[in-house]
Amino acid sequence: MEILDAKTLTLVSGAPVLLDKAPSTLKKFLKPEAYQSMIELVTPVCQDLKEIEAFFLDKLSLLERLAERHGLLIFAASLHPFVEARDQILFQDPRYKAIFRELQLVGRRFIAQGLHVHLGMPDQEAAIKLYNALLPYLPLFLALTTSSPFYEGENTGFHSYRTKLFEVLPLAGLPRSFSCWDEYEHLLRFLAHLEIIESVRDLWWDIRIQPHLGTLEIRICDTPTRFKDLLAVVALIKALAIRLLEDKTPRLPREAILYGKWQASRHGLEGFIVEPFRGGRVPLKRLAMAMMDYAYPVADDLGFTPYWEGLKDILNRGPGSYRMLALFEQGANFAEIIETLRGEFWK
Repeated sequence: MEILDAKTLTLVSGAPVLLDKAPSTLKKFLKPEAYQSMIELVTPVCQDLKEIEAFFLDKLSLLERLAERHGLLIFAASLHPFVEARDQILFQDPRYKAIFRELQLVGRRFIAQGLHVHLGMPDQEAAIKLYNALLPYLPLFLALTTSSPFYEGENTGFHSYRTKLFEVLPLAGLPRSFSCWDEYEHLLRFLAHLEIIESVRDLWWDIRIQPHLGTLEIRICDTPTRFKDLLAVVALIKALAIRLLEDKTPRLPREAILYGKWQASRHGLEGFIVEPFRGGRVPLKRLAMAMMDYAYPVADDLGFTPYWEGLKDILNRGPGSYRMLALFEQGANFAEIIETLRGEFWK
């Protein structure tokens, strides 16, 4: 989440005070990000979406009130539209300092954040199967959440410019598939032996397996600008994951998935993607509707059908980037865009 000055709406180094002043019921769920103008809100392990919804209604609302008491605001988007990256202050954490000493300007430009979704896995075999099965659908998850069309005061021409910034980082972006768990584990051991990584945390992939957590982590999403969009996308990811684990799933060449990812980041839901089962090029909106139908039986069993209405809303009006660009084209300045989106977050 971005931390803004309540008056100027610029990014401000507010994380230290929020981390220090947060009550214990909130503090344990807050984590510092690389920059002091960002803060991460981490959910506990949740069994269903009702728990996730209740957590955010409680803890995010508490964080917002805490921020307001200190002249700050919380803003949900993947890139702030007008601040300059060079003005942001890093946390003086040894890990972050080492990373940015290596990344230099490439790292300094990455003032972005996203939505990370963890799925609990029963075993290693299921984790590898679902990892491979979800790879072709990652561009769809991105297209449903895009919220970063502006960067340092410019209209980038992308719906998710965060994606392009992220791909410049080492060991980031779309990873390859793996034939089995041993192949994945061998790669981790190999990279650690060569001191290329210290742990799986140094693999900044769009999707990665977290062995120490027992989860599969989907990391490609931008930060949704509406709370109900966040819940809807998480519902789709969860239901689709369960359905894919039950079925035989095809694989696509990495190049075909990269095409879909470019389309999603550049054109949003108006872009195209390679359909995994038939291999043809289809509009992202059409694949979204097909996957909603495909995963609906699982969603119905889980009680997720109300969230399907949220997915339909996203397809009808577009995610946050569409709202931002529409306001921009109507003549709104960046501060007005931020104020509008903040006012619509809980609606």
